[in-house]
Amino acid sequence: MRPLFRRYILLLLVVFLLVSAGCITSRPSSQSTAASGNATPVATPRAGDATATVSPAPTFSDHGSLNVLRGEPFTLTGTVPDRTMTEVQVWLLNGSVSTSLVPALQDGSFSVTLDAGVTSALSRNFSSAIIAQFPSPPNHFAVTLDPATGQITGSSVIPSRILTEVNDKQYYPTTQEDFLAQAIDSPGTNNSCIITFLNGVDATLDIDPISQGPPGIMTVSGNTSLPAGTSLSIDVSTVNTHPTPKNYDFSHEIASGSAAVTAGTEGINRYSGTVNTSLLNSGRYMVYISPENQALQADAMGYADVIAPISTQAGPGNYINWSALALPTLATNETMAPVLLVGEWTIVPPGASAQNNEVPYGSIIDCAPDGVCRVYDENGVQYLAVYDSNEAHMMGVPNGAMIDSAAGGNVTIISLNGSVILTKIDEYPARS
Repeated sequence: MRPLFRRYILLLLVVFLLVSAGCITSRPSSQSTAASGNATPVATPRAGDATATVSPAPTFSDHGSLNVLRGEPFTLTGTVPDRTMTEVQVWLLNGSVSTSLVPALQDGSFSVTLDAGVTSALSRNFSSAIIAQFPSPPNHFAVTLDPATGQITGSSVIPSRILTEVNDKQYYPTTQEDFLAQAIDSPGTNNSCIITFLNGVDATLDIDPISQGPPGIMTVSGNTSLPAGTSLSIDVSTVNTHPTPKNYDFSHEIASGSAAVTAGTEGINRYSGTVNTSLLNSGRYMVYISPENQALQADAMGYADVIAPISTQAGPGNYINWSALALPTLATNETMAPVLLVGEWTIVPPGASAQNNEVPYGSIIDCAPDGVCRVYDENGVQYLAVYDSNEAHMMGVPNGAMIDSAAGGNVTIISLNGSVILTKIDEYPARS
């Protein structure tokens, strides 16, 4: 996963999870070819062995994509879905194919450790895949690797065309795992799996927490084991990914900057750099950092909230034909402090709201000239205030809903089964 445009693509795709063939997966971008073969790279601790850990090991269930430091042992943990399982089959796809049986402890946990030799061999051109395969009782694995031939074989219920694709030596690991997942989860196998992608890196790199702030100059800093003098690129992009026209202006959603590594102590160096965020809209942003030298592979991602100050001298805003709107009297609560939306607006039935972007049927949203969107119930009582952010510019509607953007001027009315379920009023002028 190391093409020249890797930073931008990863920045946009890292937020997506792909559920494929019954296995929980998170697919990063990757490009290269893989060759099948047989190896035994996985070292597995025996039940009862003592292991010293400084911090909890990452897990299959919590991480879809992980950075792995080359030349250092790497441990990944998980939990079986059924305590009757006493073994897990772990697959490693890294240009070759290998498997290992890992014991599941009485509490259902299991762990797998890649030794330093294996991590040193992680590709510089594509992401690897590690798969935990859960059997059907009693420990029946419907898909296995034949050590004599290096071929992946399966029970009679698995379509032969799927096994043919699994054994295709030209596929990238991130494509090969998709077919392997389909084989494992084929109807009748009663097997399942969890997939995690591994990205080999040459150094550690992290990002210090970034304080919420207005558009302006954002400082990005952190620790790294990259050598002093290394130049770093910083990319800032909205988490609110959305379809765009061909010539879309991203200047209010994407910004970039640079940083340099300075010498530290005990192998822990520091970096610090800035990004000009003055053009960015309010919203939550991903912050991604990596070396400018493509020969050094390391990266880190964090988040930052950019919030423009509320205008105290707002103008009249966009034209609204209020007389054309059938609205109750809106009772504004001036003391209600605005917050950021956690995602795009979503219209849900009454009582189904679980987070602040989920508004119940009948709600009225008024994005006022001061840059605050105030949300009212069907009776006109305000129950929420949010910043007019990138997230507030997107709307998810129920299936079958009708959208009318012609009535009232700068007003969107959404109806379902003949009833108005949302009225959105856009007084706040969009940035050009």
